[in-house]
Amino acid sequence: MKKNNFTNHKKAYTRRWSSLFLCLVVLGLYACTSKASQSEETDTSTSLLEEKSYVKTTIVDREDFTIEIISNGKLAAIQKAELYFENPGLIEAINVQNGQSIPGGFQLANLENNSYQFALKKAKLNKEKAAIDKLDVLIGMGYNQSAETINPEHEAIANIRSGYNQALIQYEEASMQLERTNLIAPFSGKIEGITQRQHEKANLSKPFCTLINDKRFFINFPVLEPEIGQISLNQKVSVSPIAGAQTSTGKITEINPRIDENGLIWIKAEVKNPGDYLEGMNVKVSIKKAIPNQLVVPKQAVVLRQNREVLFRYTNGIAFWTYVNVLDENENQYSVEAAEAATLNPGDTIIISNNLNLAHESKVEMEEE
Repeated sequence: MKKNNFTNHKKAYTRRWSSLFLCLVVLGLYACTSKASQSEETDTSTSLLEEKSYVKTTIVDREDFTIEIISNGKLAAIQKAELYFENPGLIEAINVQNGQSIPGGFQLANLENNSYQFALKKAKLNKEKAAIDKLDVLIGMGYNQSAETINPEHEAIANIRSGYNQALIQYEEASMQLERTNLIAPFSGKIEGITQRQHEKANLSKPFCTLINDKRFFINFPVLEPEIGQISLNQKVSVSPIAGAQTSTGKITEINPRIDENGLIWIKAEVKNPGDYLEGMNVKVSIKKAIPNQLVVPKQAVVLRQNREVLFRYTNGIAFWTYVNVLDENENQYSVEAAEAATLNPGDTIIISNNLNLAHESKVEMEEE
């Protein structure tokens, strides 16, 4: 019995020392972790304190500010025609293909014309017979075959009695019908929209093709009502296709004198084709106008703070918070003036980079070029 008590006592003693040892190990690990965490926090705070804001600057000056109005439109050919076959028949030959450039007067296609040639020969014979009958009538009136002068009234009677007028009209009509078997380009341009094929029956209800004079295009595009004061007839425009073709220039030719239900005014401009413009191409239209004597700053200089425009003036390594009013803008710049109780003058140095998180009187350093 005593031996069992001793054994139990020894086991309890061992458990107490084991628990104590584990507690000491845990406390040691916690202390190491806390020291490491404090060390990291100290290093981080030190690095934050040492971090500096490096900025780029530029000088404010008064200069001509270019207002730019941007809009979008589509190219449409100034000269365009849908060409039809006017006579029925089978298409004998097609001499062009879509996208081909052709001169004015070029024969685009033609119909089989045997029947039209036959009709012309028949009309020619009828005209010759009517001419002989007319001569017989005139001889009956006392004229001879070699008569050079005929009374107009007598000649009119002879034309009617002989049927010469009718035969002449029939001949001219047959000649015109034969000419219409040939489809001729009325002006120079490019061919578009051919769908009919050789040896098919000509479809008179739809155009055989469309002829587009692509030397010049016009563009219809909208501008906002407040912008109309910056636009005038013959004003220069710059056109840039969205597809990436080269830029071209033109001029405003029409200003529609009505504001539509969306508050837009529609403008028409003509533009030269530099070589790769296509009918229906989407383009960006830019209209520029210079306003003199403006304080001009890059767009990246202006940031929003408390829903107001702000820029930072740079003086001796300090950034000074300055409220401004934006008067106008273009693609890269603002025209500004100092807001009430603020100061901005020509010659001031302003910050144009790393200014999103700056505060008033932040210390900054100039970036090295």
